[in-house]
Amino acid sequence: MSHDAQIRELQQANAKLLADKEKLLADNATLQATIEQQQQTIDEQQSVLEDLQRDFNLLKRSLFGHRRERFEDPDQGMLFDFAVLGEEETTAASDSPAVEPDAPNSEQKKKNRRGRQRRVIPETLERQRRERKLDDDDIPEELRGRKLRRFFTKAGEWIEMQPPKLIVIEEFVETVAIDNEDETATEMLTASRQPRILNSLAGPSLLAGIAVQHFADHQPYYRLEEILRRGGLTFSRATQCRWMIDLAAALSPLVGLMRRRVLASSLVQADETPVMLLDPGAGKAKTAYLWAVLGDASAPYTTFYFTEDRSRAGPAQWFAAYVGYLVSDAYIVYELLGEESLGRIQLAGCHVHARRKFEALHVLGSTQATSKALGYFRRLLDLEDQSRDLSDDDRLRQRDLCSRPLLEEMKAWFDEQLTVLRPRHALRGAIEYMTKRWDCFTRFLKAGSIPMHNNDSEQAVKNPVIGKKNWLFFGSPRGGEAGAILFTLTATCRRLKIDPHAYLTDVCERLPLLDVTDEASLSSLLPDVWLASHPESRLEMRVAESESKLSRQRDRRRQRRQALGAA
Repeated sequence: MSHDAQIRELQQANAKLLADKEKLLADNATLQATIEQQQQTIDEQQSVLEDLQRDFNLLKRSLFGHRRERFEDPDQGMLFDFAVLGEEETTAASDSPAVEPDAPNSEQKKKNRRGRQRRVIPETLERQRRERKLDDDDIPEELRGRKLRRFFTKAGEWIEMQPPKLIVIEEFVETVAIDNEDETATEMLTASRQPRILNSLAGPSLLAGIAVQHFADHQPYYRLEEILRRGGLTFSRATQCRWMIDLAAALSPLVGLMRRRVLASSLVQADETPVMLLDPGAGKAKTAYLWAVLGDASAPYTTFYFTEDRSRAGPAQWFAAYVGYLVSDAYIVYELLGEESLGRIQLAGCHVHARRKFEALHVLGSTQATSKALGYFRRLLDLEDQSRDLSDDDRLRQRDLCSRPLLEEMKAWFDEQLTVLRPRHALRGAIEYMTKRWDCFTRFLKAGSIPMHNNDSEQAVKNPVIGKKNWLFFGSPRGGEAGAILFTLTATCRRLKIDPHAYLTDVCERLPLLDVTDEASLSSLLPDVWLASHPESRLEMRVAESESKLSRQRDRRRQRRQALGAA
């Protein structure tokens, strides 16, 4: 083979090697891209699995675990287990300089201890006297001929219950017949009848009783049908439902006034809950919503609205002219209302909602970061607890002095964490929930009346939440509107600790006598105004229960602060 032929052969072999090399590089690039794509898929699936596992663990906790969201810092050891401290430790803590001046003394602690206490039967209950007389045979024979002075001594008392009792009221009107002098004609004068709220078989107390048992005590109509049957008469569930819809229509002017008063206050709280609504055309139920809007101390009413969906059309209509602070969670509807109002509505974030995201991560797997975040929330809420009894101006000064520096420290720590956390880290989501809405979460620093949370509105929506587990759904949009009206009245009674049956009975009796277009006349039936003139209808048991619960919470927090000071 000649030299030129060898060179050509080598060149061809070299070209083939270069082609094979390029093919191998291309195959390698393809494989690398496939590996990266598969790795990305694995990472995404792993992230989905982690999210599902986290949701599964949270679901297990909600079904079987503790509901209380109490946080105990693991770094503090037994410091916060004040419930198991002996008397010496508690006394030592109370003698330390960190003790607050209103700390409870030992007598108060003994008084607040739980245990069986003698029940005092209130004098307001109807009482029947039963007398047990001595028979002549019970008197010894040697005493029978002597003068005896008889008297009764109270030996005991107990409580009996009568089943539901229906009473028929027969109304008679007086008629006067006046004969003319010539006795050719007679004039008749008849007394006018008192107007009733509904022209039906149901009187005011029966209508109030059904409304209270259904909307406050959460009894479905079919159970009320059975309960009323025990009283001697059956009212079908369809009849009861029709009565409640008509009653709500009659009460709508009063509820409208309550809603206007709430939206005229400078601070409102809002929350919503889904309810099922029958949709006969679709052959199934659809999801509707009840919205709770709470007024401040100037309008202490819990009002409800009904909508057939969760869109912003309803809230946009209610808050169209509202000017003030709106305390709510971060639902997009409220945020859009705040943006579109151009400062007319200022949103205030709920720190309890924000804390709940960190608390869930802490339960799933506590870390130093989750502990520190929950520690910030605990300190903020403790500061609020200490300023609970202050006036709005004093509370605002206290917040400027203590809460503002703590929030600035908290924000700096959040920003530091965001620089090191990976984009899909769960803790980043909890932090960004607050940092993206930081103005809302610092809004409570602008006025002492703004709460740090909307727990009150969350408590308010529990009224329909508990109820819908029993009555399940609304039968029609009219039923939903009626439910919103009657929930407004019963939930406000619960908020003000009023006997709802006494209140609604009086309202049903007096409302037909008033001019519902005259706001001054109608205002006498507002729950807080009515309570001022009917103090006997205040549920003192609920008042004492609420005060006792608050006292226990404050004592627990106070003891924790004392333990920290002693340490």
